[in-house]
Amino acid sequence: MTAEARVPLGDDLDRAWRWTLIIVVAVTALRVLILNLTDLNLGPDEAQYWYWSTDLAFGYYSKPPMIAWIIAGSTAVCGDGEACIRTASPLLYGLAALFIFGAAHVLYGVRAAFWSALAFILLPGISLSAALITTDVPLLCFWAMATYGLAILLNTQAGHGRIAALLTGAAIGLAMLSKYAGAYFLLGLVIAAIFDKRLRSHLLGWNGALILAGALIVFLPNIIWNLHHGFATVSHTAFNAGIDQKKLFNFDRLAEFFGAQFIVFHPILMGVIVAGLVVGLRRARWPHVLPNDIMLLCLSLPVIAIGLGIGFLSKANANWAAPAFVGLSIVATVWLLRAEARPWAIATAAISVVVAACLYTAALSPRFIDLIGQSNAFKLLRGWNTQGPAVVRAAREGGFEALLTEDREDMASLLYYTRKSGLPILMWTPEPDHPTDHFQMMRAYAGTPDRVLFITRRDDSTDVTGRFAATREAEISSIRIGAKKGVDVYRTFHLIDASGFKAE
Repeated sequence: MTAEARVPLGDDLDRAWRWTLIIVVAVTALRVLILNLTDLNLGPDEAQYWYWSTDLAFGYYSKPPMIAWIIAGSTAVCGDGEACIRTASPLLYGLAALFIFGAAHVLYGVRAAFWSALAFILLPGISLSAALITTDVPLLCFWAMATYGLAILLNTQAGHGRIAALLTGAAIGLAMLSKYAGAYFLLGLVIAAIFDKRLRSHLLGWNGALILAGALIVFLPNIIWNLHHGFATVSHTAFNAGIDQKKLFNFDRLAEFFGAQFIVFHPILMGVIVAGLVVGLRRARWPHVLPNDIMLLCLSLPVIAIGLGIGFLSKANANWAAPAFVGLSIVATVWLLRAEARPWAIATAAISVVVAACLYTAALSPRFIDLIGQSNAFKLLRGWNTQGPAVVRAAREGGFEALLTEDREDMASLLYYTRKSGLPILMWTPEPDHPTDHFQMMRAYAGTPDRVLFITRRDDSTDVTGRFAATREAEISSIRIGAKKGVDVYRTFHLIDASGFKAE
């Protein structure tokens, strides 16, 4: 590593590592504590991942299997409560911060390592995501691991670093088993090799083959699963990123996705990245950008560019750029350190702490949520622990043999919040040969049992009830889940007694 590539800060690695470890462990412990104190329910996606964990496989309809494996490991240790299911999230983010420390230390030195790890662990998006269990969590952890492996590889001569190359590839494979966006790391490597002679010399030799082999070997089980299930996950992923033919050019959605990155990443850190790139473009050169910066930018910016492109042609969720947070946390931190912008660094830390405090206060206090007018934002995390048992009670009193639902989110949440009842829940599947979610593929209703309690949010569900010989509304279950503009918001289920299924 050249001297200019390092941010001069001193070389007390032991002290920096010790303080990083203390802070990361403290933040992680606080997050685990909050998970055990909050009364927020599992969201539908979290409940679906929990359900997958009860039936382990190498793939699922909409996602690769890592999230299910992780939840299965957590629940084996501490049970199937909400806090236990989510506990892996803060733990994996803590581990990711330590990998970022390692990568930044190898590339830039001690000072950059310390502040990069802290910047990442306190990012607004990470503070929010650490309170949930989602596929982004293991994705970012293994992406950070791959970045650390790549940093080590870059600091070896071409023809060496075989173990680092293989481990980097394995980490990429693990990222892909977490979420298919892990494949963006391979794209970033190709782009970075165009600009970085060091990386190019590795990728064009045995190390490049080892990276690819490591990734493919680890990811192979999911490829085989998809082969046996008609590439269900691939088609679902393509559908999610599909082009809206009715509205091809969505400037509003593009702006929405771009603006969201200033919120979920960090307003100041994202501003630093944008300003640094703009200054470089205006001067037709980047005097402040060094080879390691370019490598990290090549791993990160294509992820955001892809999100912008999808948002422009269709719609992209803000978290789709999450893998970029790993490299950008390091680059933005290094640029602030080079500029010696102490006031901006203090402001960055202050914003991160304030946002985290607000998020965790909201997690602990429904009254605070209502006070700041964000009650509606938490509606997916409320009411299921009451509504699930209410549905079970209605089914027991009516003597129903099973529940039937038509919505993936309702199905997932009811499966979790009725899990101790032993009551079967089946999914209405209009086209059995063309399922559109995991439950339609694995729990489709085919007319057995004959009498079911049909659960729907729709006032008019004759397209379903018309397929039964006899139907009547048995009950309405309505639960307050939030408020929007001062008006209470309810989740209302129509519970319909349906029997005598008529196959077409």
